[in-house]
Amino acid sequence: MLSFSATLIATLLASATIPVIPVNIIDGKDDRGALATLGPKLGLSAAEMARIRAVSGHVACLKPKPAIGSGALFLTDGQILTAAHMFFDGASHQSDCFFRPQTAGSQWVPLLADSANARFGAVPPKPGSNNDWAVVRLAKRLAGAVPFPLDPGAPAVGEKLIVLSAHPAGFDSADPAMPIVEGCTVRRAPKSLAATTFYRTDCDASPGASGGMHLFREPDGTLVFRGITISTGPSEDKGLAGAPYNEQAGSVTTALGTNAAILAAGRDLAGK
Repeated sequence: MLSFSATLIATLLASATIPVIPVNIIDGKDDRGALATLGPKLGLSAAEMARIRAVSGHVACLKPKPAIGSGALFLTDGQILTAAHMFFDGASHQSDCFFRPQTAGSQWVPLLADSANARFGAVPPKPGSNNDWAVVRLAKRLAGAVPFPLDPGAPAVGEKLIVLSAHPAGFDSADPAMPIVEGCTVRRAPKSLAATTFYRTDCDASPGASGGMHLFREPDGTLVFRGITISTGPSEDKGLAGAPYNEQAGSVTTALGTNAAILAAGRDLAGK
C-alpha cells in the first residue's frame, strides 16, 4: 500500500494542475474551516462528522503531472465520485491514482481508473463543464464506511449546502486528516436534468477543492449527497477575492449534482 506524508501532499498541491484560481473568495471573507471547528456550527452531529470523515477525502494522481483534489464514496463503499479533470493531462490519462478517506490513520487506496472500472463524463473531459465528472472504483472496498444517500431532485436557489474539501490551498498547515468545510448557498438552479445537474454556488474555493462533496439537509433531517465542486473563477484576478457573487465576473463556483447522467453511471458501475 502506498503511504503518503503530509509533506508529499503539500508538494502535490503546489504542483497540481487544477483549473481554479489560487483562492476564489465570494461575498467577503473566507468562510471555510476545519470540520471539527465549524461542523457543530453548521448543525452537524458528532456521528455525522465521523461519517463524513469515513466517506470523503483526498484524490491524487501522480503521473505524468501530479494532481490532487477531493472526492467521496458514491452509492457503495467501493467507488467514489469526483471531478474528471484530475484523471487527464490534456487528452492523456493520468496514472497512479489514489483515494484516502479522512479518518485518522487511514491509508491511500489505489483507484482503478481504466475503462472497465471508471465512468467519465467525457474522454477527455472539459474542465469545469457538465462532463467534468468521474465515478471510479477503489481497488478495495472501505468496509464500514456508509455513503450518504442521494436526492434524485435538482438543487433549488437558496438551498443551504455543507461543502467539503480535503486539503485545499490556503490550508497547508491544517491537519490533512481533517476535512475543510463551509456553509454556502445555491445561487443558480439547473436549467435542465437532461444530462447533468449543473448548478452555481457562492462557495469559497481554491486548488484541491475539485470533487469535494456537497451535502444538503432534507426537511426531515436526513443529510444527502447533493453534488460536487468542479470549478471556480476563470482567472487569477486578485480583484475577485471577496467580491460579491457574480457569474459574469467569475465570482462564482460551479457544481454538478448527483443525479441524471452521474447517477446512471454510478449505478452502472456498481452493478458490474
